[in-house]
Amino acid sequence: MKFNYSKQAGYKLPVKEKTKISFLNISEILYLQCDGYLTTIYLTDRESISISKLLKDFEKELGKYGFLRANHNTLVNTRYISALQLNKQGKSIYIRDVEVKISRRKYYLFQDFL
Repeated sequence: MKFNYSKQAGYKLPVKEKTKISFLNISEILYLQCDGYLTTIYLTDRESISISKLLKDFEKELGKYGFLRANHNTLVNTRYISALQLNKQGKSIYIRDVEVKISRRKYYLFQDFL
């Protein structure tokens, strides 16, 4: 599966925080991680933003821009995958220095990165 990352450059993701709406460049999003109804967006500048929105809503919105669901609670920007690790504990990808586990059901999506 090949993605055209040039689409990411012109798109901004509207993110509604408590009292304001921010527009994030999706090319600066590393990955999104959810914990219940709270999703944390991790950015390239080591900043993170927590908002109350389901991860499946982000998956629908960002899927066409190169974002894939790695497991139940993580959506990753494939542009920033730096390594893929296969070992006895399972399969993982690395986004910068952060390890993200890949579920067995989602592994087929990441086979092109081998």
